Amino acid sequence: MIQPTTEAWQPLLERKLPALAHLIVWGVYATMVFYGNFARMAPMVFCVHYGLAFAMHAGSFYLNYHYLVPQTLPQKSLARFLTVNLMAALLMASVAGGLEDLLLPGETFFKRIQQGQLLPLLTKVSNYAVFALLGLAVRLLVDWQKKLRKDKEKENEHLKSELAVLKGQINPHFLFNSLNNLYALSLRQAAETPAVILRISEMMRYLLYETNAELVPLAKEIEMLRMYVAMHEMGGKSEERVQFQTSGEIEGILIQPLLLLPLVENVFKHGSLPMLITVSIKGGLLEIHTENGFRAAGPELSGGVGVANLRRRLALLYPLAHQLSLQDNQHSFVADLSIHLSKSGHD
Repeated sequence: MIQPTTEAWQPLLERKLPALAHLIVWGVYATMVFYGNFARMAPMVFCVHYGLAFAMHAGSFYLNYHYLVPQTLPQKSLARFLTVNLMAALLMASVAGGLEDLLLPGETFFKRIQQGQLLPLLTKVSNYAVFALLGLAVRLLVDWQKKLRKDKEKENEHLKSELAVLKGQINPHFLFNSLNNLYALSLRQAAETPAVILRISEMMRYLLYETNAELVPLAKEIEMLRMYVAMHEMGGKSEERVQFQTSGEIEGILIQPLLLLPLVENVFKHGSLPMLITVSIKGGLLEIHTENGFRAAGPELSGGVGVANLRRRLALLYPLAHQLSLQDNQHSFVADLSIHLSKSGHD
């Protein structure tokens, strides 16, 4: 799972980035206008004409971006939205035309309108409309992105809560299974009972104090599994031992805690000797294989609470980067889990 960055400059960048983007876009627009028109116009005429046009375009854009779109459209006031835009377009066009008449000798904006020539007015109104539509589009895009981000944050919070609940189920489930094993030892007053209690204590210490982190070293998880296997071997009547093998470079590998324990628990809960547990890591691919004989009652492919919990956690943490297989091979029960640790369900 990718961790959020903690660089000190990130919050500042996130706050300043929108303003910087606006400045860049307006700067590009002003540069294009300058190089396209300055050479064929007198400097004074260029500055007045395009300065007023620039102010009108920006006014149209930000009136819609900051006020009309967020304030009127959510209330479904389309008529108000169009009316205010039309009034603003006529007002801005009139002010810009009047200032041009005042500052530039020979301009006849209002005189032409009085003569019935509406093209200058319609040109300015249409320019207003173009930037009003841009303001509408940009604001809707920004609001849509904010909604997606909020929805993602809510989804992440929900997933974190669900993962916390699922991880919290493992401790009592593990304790329940361990106490069942301890109870069986106490019934026959086995000499191994104190040692098993000590093992349970060591494992509970790990569960309580070292699995609160989002990621834990794979080496510690494997050590936990070895303690669990050793505890069950102490209580076994057979001299045959569980085969527990590891391969690959496990040092420096991090994994979500308690992902492997349910499969190992399942071996002892539903199976019998011979038992094989292998854990391997190669190129970012973690694989665990368990195999055990059947008890007289036969296998339980569902795996109970432990494996159901594991399935859900894998679906949340590695939705496209894991494969879990439980199979009844007539003479043995086989479980295989592979996880691509380089991939995350929350990228």
